[in-house]
Amino acid sequence: MNETALRSVRLALASLITVALAAQLLIGLSRSGLSIVNFFSYFTVLSNTMAVVMLTLLAARPHWDEMRWFALFRGAVTVYMSVTGLVYAMILAPNLADVGVPEPWIDWTIHVIGPVAVILDWFFNPPPRRLDDHALWIWLVFPAVYLMYSLARGVLVDWYPYPFLDPAQENGYAGVGFSSLIVGVVVLGFGFLYYWWVNRANREVAAE
Repeated sequence: MNETALRSVRLALASLITVALAAQLLIGLSRSGLSIVNFFSYFTVLSNTMAVVMLTLLAARPHWDEMRWFALFRGAVTVYMSVTGLVYAMILAPNLADVGVPEPWIDWTIHVIGPVAVILDWFFNPPPRRLDDHALWIWLVFPAVYLMYSLARGVLVDWYPYPFLDPAQENGYAGVGFSSLIVGVVVLGFGFLYYWWVNRANREVAAE
């Protein structure tokens, strides 16, 4: 795919996700009294919002992909979108969990189309530079902060964005801790895969 087409696809995907998030918020506000703070307390919303920023910047400034900080940011977004898609497919959807998504097309956009597209973009159009060794640990920071925020706010307002973060539904904090540990392992797993893929691709280019 040439650069012009790739930029157009990235911008189209960013636009689709933006429309889906906006529709989710507006429908939630009108139908169920969803608060804006609760809306932005969903990991799915945060990861998709970061994806919109990342895809828009890639479409507008594709040369930024060569910058160390942007490659690190793009990798983080790819990891978080991957976790969003996997957790939804493996835990939330099978258990029919209420994740504040009012329409099927919104559900598919933010839980399936967005994550899959971002992952494919990483594999087929990886950043043209190697990632630093500490990338994996940097990518863990946001999920860790999100976990602490969700648990602390949950105690204060008695609301948790996902069932596996609610001590009342997860056999207390031990259950929450176990679920969080599994998610952490998933984050590291995806992170290592994407880290390995980019460094492998750039090693092969350097050897040519």
